[in-house]
Amino acid sequence: MKKVLVSFVLLFGLLLRLYKVNEPIADWHSHRQTDTVAVTQIFANHGFDFLHPQYFDISSTQSGKENPQGYRMVEAPIYNSLSLWLSNLTGINVTLASRLISIILSLGSGLLIFLIVHRFTSQYLAALFSLALFMFLPFNVFYSRVTLPEPTAVFFMLLSLYLFSDHLLFSGVALAISLLVKPYTGIILFPTLLTIILTHKSKYFTHKHLLNLVIFSLIALIPFALWRGWISQFPEGIPSSNWLLNNGVTTTFPAWFHGYNLSFLNKLIAFRPHWWQWLFQERLSILILGNFGVIPIFLGLAYQKKFSQPIALSLVAGILLYFIFIAQGNIQHDYYQTLIIPSLAILGGIGYFYISQYIFSSIPLRVIVIGALFIFSSYFSLYKVKDYYRINNPTIITAGNDAQKLLPVDSLLIAPNNGDTTLLYHTGFFGWPTEIYDIDTKVKEFSPRPVFLLSLNYDKYTNALIAKYPVVVKNDSYIILKLSP
Repeated sequence: MKKVLVSFVLLFGLLLRLYKVNEPIADWHSHRQTDTVAVTQIFANHGFDFLHPQYFDISSTQSGKENPQGYRMVEAPIYNSLSLWLSNLTGINVTLASRLISIILSLGSGLLIFLIVHRFTSQYLAALFSLALFMFLPFNVFYSRVTLPEPTAVFFMLLSLYLFSDHLLFSGVALAISLLVKPYTGIILFPTLLTIILTHKSKYFTHKHLLNLVIFSLIALIPFALWRGWISQFPEGIPSSNWLLNNGVTTTFPAWFHGYNLSFLNKLIAFRPHWWQWLFQERLSILILGNFGVIPIFLGLAYQKKFSQPIALSLVAGILLYFIFIAQGNIQHDYYQTLIIPSLAILGGIGYFYISQYIFSSIPLRVIVIGALFIFSSYFSLYKVKDYYRINNPTIITAGNDAQKLLPVDSLLIAPNNGDTTLLYHTGFFGWPTEIYDIDTKVKEFSPRPVFLLSLNYDKYTNALIAKYPVVVKNDSYIILKLSP
């Protein structure tokens, strides 16, 4: 019966994630999704090259440097490799394959959460609650079926945690993959791994295990260091990232006060009022947990049997460190919180278990309270998340598909979209997602490849070009101009 319940939760979680799985990528954060899946699409179109991932943006928008080859030097393309493999194996398109890989790895993450909680608490019900939270949180359902690398990073982060106690070297391999996909997982996981070591001193503080810990660290960190060294040769393909960190630009404090230098405080984003508001109120409380889900999170810290409380506190520490070090990134983009969902699911699952065992003596009352908390939190979160699935501008898809059919295969495209690469992705052409004013220079630079403009707006920029260049297609939704001779 216990295995049946786990299977049911996983199956229902799968069904939720299949909602709109065949939709084109033009929903929430489509610009980041298309940046990622474009790498896979180019692998499919031009051949697999793990060391030279590319996307369709050849502008200087991301890195501040001209990027004529369209290099995308961020995470190692492990997620893209898996997606390409599935696409080649099944014959399905790259977008669907990418989403299915995210879904499959998300189901694997849910199962790992179940196993991890069961190990730390020895309580089946606590593990089942944690699994259910991970599977059913509306925020996580959406971000478990996107074409982003986060679900892959989460899976290998959890796999590393699960293997850490008994298979240290394999745990290092899993952590290495996680760091290659998303280095931030190391920040989140570090307090928990340290807590496991300190709560099992007799096991880890021996000559053999200390040596294994050193080997574990080398296995985990060397591939990441090698990858960072490799991509440093392609600075034009590395997006600017310093702004993601805890680096403020607003001058709030005086440079000097009573002889003390306070200028360093102006660089800190963490702990300012808007940091607390955006991350703890708007994101954690309202968006992810639907307000009512905060209650079991705190109760999860109260459960003290076995090693559950030190582990729970370490999960909180991991979240706080992540919010502190990657302060602006977490404030700017809600998908950054995908990496902490496992921690929240574990804390909340243990909290629901605490309610079921220690708060109320009446079984019907336990069921009512737990059901009400879960239903209300899911409903209020879903109220925010439901619009994430919406395609607000379907013209992007129509215009992109039409351009792909009409234009020569070696075309370059100026597709102004405020730096958003979604339109470029749907055309399948390399180009620029912003206005280009030195058109003649670009045409000469990339000659003899033809250059076109695809615009969804008849704005001042587009109208000025209409007067100078021949029209390929013109309708109420978009216009294509030929810019090269």
